[in-house]
Amino acid sequence: MQTPIQKPIGTQGMIICLLAIGYVTLELFPVGSVKAIVSIMIITVVIWILPRIRGSLMIISLILLIIGIIFMISYGATVREWLDAARINLTLVAIFLFTPLLGIPVRTGGYVNALKLVLSTRMNNPNFFFAGSSLLSHILGVVLNIGAISIIHELSKASDIKNNKMIAACINRGFISTIFWAPYFSAMALITSSLPVKWGDILFYSLGLSGIALIVSYLFERPYRLEKGTKLKQAEGDTNELKKAKRKVAELFFLLLLMIVGVLFMEKLTESSMTFIICVFSALFPLIWCLLKREWKKYKVEFKQHIFTGIPRMKKEIVLFLIAGFFSGAFVKTGWSSELVNGLNVVFSSFSIGIAYAIVFLIVLTAVIGLHPIVVVTIIVTSIDPTMLGISYEFFAILLLSGWGISNTVSPATAVNNLLSGLMKTDLFEVSVRWNLKYSIVMLIIIPCYLKFVGI
Repeated sequence: MQTPIQKPIGTQGMIICLLAIGYVTLELFPVGSVKAIVSIMIITVVIWILPRIRGSLMIISLILLIIGIIFMISYGATVREWLDAARINLTLVAIFLFTPLLGIPVRTGGYVNALKLVLSTRMNNPNFFFAGSSLLSHILGVVLNIGAISIIHELSKASDIKNNKMIAACINRGFISTIFWAPYFSAMALITSSLPVKWGDILFYSLGLSGIALIVSYLFERPYRLEKGTKLKQAEGDTNELKKAKRKVAELFFLLLLMIVGVLFMEKLTESSMTFIICVFSALFPLIWCLLKREWKKYKVEFKQHIFTGIPRMKKEIVLFLIAGFFSGAFVKTGWSSELVNGLNVVFSSFSIGIAYAIVFLIVLTAVIGLHPIVVVTIIVTSIDPTMLGISYEFFAILLLSGWGISNTVSPATAVNNLLSGLMKTDLFEVSVRWNLKYSIVMLIIIPCYLKFVGI
C-alpha cells in the first residue's frame, strides 16, 4: 500500500538533491559553462516542484516569480542575467539540504533519552525549566535546526508545568536566538555569501546579542512567579543509570562543541567559502562519527530518511528560497535599490541608528503580515551597500541576522511557529503574534543600540 505513496516522494528527494550536487560542482569548477548548467537545473527543479506545493508559501512564491519575470522582461535582462538571478540563493538551499545530516550523530547516539533522565529531576522548578529549556533549545538548534523544537517539547513533558505560553516562549526564543550566530543556518549562509564578512569576524558580537535575547525572554516571562515552593522531583532509577546518562550528556556537548570548533578551524585554515565548508563538513562529519561509534547501520537508515522523507518535506521552503533569490536579482535590475538607499539617506541623513531601526522593523513588520523573512532579507542584502548608508558590513550583517531571528518569533509563515502550533494544538496567530509581539518589539529596540554600543 505504501509503495505508490513513497515512490513519488522519494523521487522528489532525489531530484531536489541535484541542487546540492550542482552547488558543490559549481564551487569546485566555477566556470561559465558549469554556471549555465546549474542555473538551467535550478529553473527545471523549480518548474517541476512548484505545481506540487500548496498553501501560503506557494502563493507567495508564485507572486514573487511572476513579478520577477515581469521586472526582467521590462528592463531588458540578458540571458546571462536571467541565469545569474536563478543562482542567487543556491547557497541557502545547499545549507538547507546538507545541515540536517549533522543531526544524525545526535539521533543515533541515545542522547535524547539521556537528557530526559538527567533533566527530569529538576523539571518542576519553573526557573530551571524555563532557563534550561531555552538554553537547550538554543544549543541543540545549532545542529538540529527545526528538529530541536520537537525534542525540547518532548522533554518538557517530564515536567508538571503545563503553561503553554511559557513552554512555547522558552522553546521558540531559545531557538530563534541561535539564528543570530549559528553557522549552520540558511540566514548565515545568505549573509556571509552576499557580504564581504567572515563568520569568525561577527561571532562574538552575535553571541553577546543572543545572550541578551535569552535574558530579556526570561525577564519577560518571569517564571520565578509560577508555582513557588514546588518540590523538585527525586532522582528516579538506578544511580549508575543516572551517571551513565550524565556521561552521555557530556558527550553530547562535546559533540556539539566539536562541530562548531571544526567549522571555525576550517574557515581559518582554508580560503573556501563558509557555505562550502559547512556543506562538506555536514556531509563528512556525521559519517566519520558514526563509523567511529560503530553506528553504520543506523547512519544508513537516517541518511535514507533524510533523502526520501526529510528533503521532500522541505520543498516549499526550498522553492521559496530559490524564487526569492531570483526576485532579488530582478529587483536589482530595476535600479530601485539605489533609490531606496537615497531615500534612507534623505530621511535619516547621517543618523545610522535610525536607518538600522527602519531596516529591522521592516523585516519584522512584513513577517507579522505573513511574508517569510527570507524574501525581505534577500532583497535588502543583495541590493543595498551598507557603506553607502554609513554602516559597516559587520553591523549590517548582524542587524539582518538578528532581524531575521526576531521575525521568526512573530511570523505565521515560519516553520517554528507552525510546528509549535501543531504540537500544542493552539491557534497559530496566538503562538506567534500574541505571545511574542511585545518581546520582539523590545528586542528590536535593543539590537541597533547594542551594535552601536559595541562599536562594530
